[in-house]
Amino acid sequence: MFSFNLGQLAWISGGIDPIDRWQRNLEIVNLDLSLDRQDRALLKSNIIGQQSVAVEVLFDIIQLCQVTKNRLSYQLISIDLSNLKLNPNLPLLEIEPILIKAIQAWQEWENAGLADYCPSRFPIIQNSVQLSGITKSDLLSDLLPSIDGKRSLRSLAIHHRQNLLDFTKVLLPLLKSGSIDLSLSAQVQVDRTEATNRDRKIPDNISSQTTNCTGKLIACIDDSILVYKNLEKFLVDRGYRSYGVQDPLKIITTLIRNKPDLIFLDLLMPISNGYEICEQIRKTPSLKNIPVIILTAKDGLFDRMRAKLLGANEFLTKPASHTEVLRILNKYSE
Repeated sequence: MFSFNLGQLAWISGGIDPIDRWQRNLEIVNLDLSLDRQDRALLKSNIIGQQSVAVEVLFDIIQLCQVTKNRLSYQLISIDLSNLKLNPNLPLLEIEPILIKAIQAWQEWENAGLADYCPSRFPIIQNSVQLSGITKSDLLSDLLPSIDGKRSLRSLAIHHRQNLLDFTKVLLPLLKSGSIDLSLSAQVQVDRTEATNRDRKIPDNISSQTTNCTGKLIACIDDSILVYKNLEKFLVDRGYRSYGVQDPLKIITTLIRNKPDLIFLDLLMPISNGYEICEQIRKTPSLKNIPVIILTAKDGLFDRMRAKLLGANEFLTKPASHTEVLRILNKYSE
């Protein structure tokens, strides 16, 4: 969905993994931290990020129309401005220069022989036997370990700090041979040890190890039993009580029932993510004042901004050091 106001582009929603798309494009934005006002720096980053998102989406639409030979159809939906809350940090953009960039990007992509390969899809290695004779290239040897089906071609290019076109051209022989396939959705791949850990359930009641403790109660919301057990041991050794929640359908109810003094919340979990849970916590009267500490392996500007807007108090990057966890405990559980 393209949202326009007075003929200018305001926002784009939908498509394959729109949250990752926005975060990915923010990562390539170089913020000018010398700006005298923080909101001006945010505005500049949003302008560049929005432009990049728009070019990416228009590229995908152009590719779909060119490959399928189908004409583009659309529907106009009018929105009552009196019911619309405009975000001042999302500037209005002229669509023509963005469309020109998207067309140019598509033409370069097509000229490179990549017309049949969608950069928003997720590469998966299909035949490791065939790869043995190809991976003698130092460049390919560096790229292939990161191809796990969880990141799109666009995300992988940014991960390796390469131009998307140049990055995909390196993989083109493997794409043509079928050694690498492109999936429409990200693949969930965990090793056997991790799978075993995730299959085990985190108890949603207060740990039996804490029955003799009288300290503050700390909740750990994480789908990994290993993360919870490590955190629990650290807490119990210092006199805190703890309990964990793994089932997303029970998170809010168990928090209401146990009323912890502090919440450690994982950002990436199946079914519900940390953003949604944090928002629910802040909308629940009995929970809204409890400190929420986001604990995740993701450490991007977008993640921190979004978590802060939804009411998170702190943002710790996994694996969090004991020093950082102790600092949080001292700060919020006094």
